Amino acid sequence: MISEPSAIALDGTRRDLGVVLLHSYTGSSRDMKYLAPALNAAGYPVFAPVLRGHRERTFYGPLLGGNPEDWWQDVLAAVRRMHRQTAHVAVFGLSLGGVLAMRAITDLPHVAAGGVMAAPILDGSPVFSGTVSGYFDYVERFTGVTINRAAMAPAVDRQRVAIRHFAHDVIRKMPALTKPVFIAQGGADPIIDPQTAERTRDALTHSRVDFHWYPEAGHILTADPVHPQLEKDLIAFLQTIEP
Repeated sequence: MISEPSAIALDGTRRDLGVVLLHSYTGSSRDMKYLAPALNAAGYPVFAPVLRGHRERTFYGPLLGGNPEDWWQDVLAAVRRMHRQTAHVAVFGLSLGGVLAMRAITDLPHVAAGGVMAAPILDGSPVFSGTVSGYFDYVERFTGVTINRAAMAPAVDRQRVAIRHFAHDVIRKMPALTKPVFIAQGGADPIIDPQTAERTRDALTHSRVDFHWYPEAGHILTADPVHPQLEKDLIAFLQTIEP
């Protein structure tokens, strides 16, 4: 049986800046089980929602349980929630969550800064269908339900196209962005081309970019052995933000 994940909500001592953390495509708030308490220990209120379709962990999961516009509405709700506690908000996202986070940084005036971790914003993922297949393996293993993968193939492709369409809208806005941006990337990432992080940095022509490259790290940076260093780097970045 797969236990349902819950949002992480941690109060903090600061009221000038709070943090929203967004998880990966086949992940959940559990992606942030180390990062959220680390940021909170530094005084920041933290909220890590579970995006639509990611709570139930059923065989269709994020494919049919939500789409990028649904997830964007979830992000808006999370930012509003944090903004009720703090004057400004910083939004960070892992993988797909990074695409959503970048839109929050570009679009929302009370988002003062933010960042992306292993985010396929510019290039997407060349192994998207394989990632979904791995998710199906996970659900089959824990539920005993056999998935008709051929029947799901059209939904997988529609989701891939929808995510890229959402990302292209974000890409158009990035050159005009002036807010500080944190970028983290693992050099051994098997899900996306690691060099996409450098191209993301280069597209932010008017932002102060804090770029971090972890040569041996994989895709899920927040749970990778490098996560303690990531936490230190992200806290150092937050301490430079003047809302």
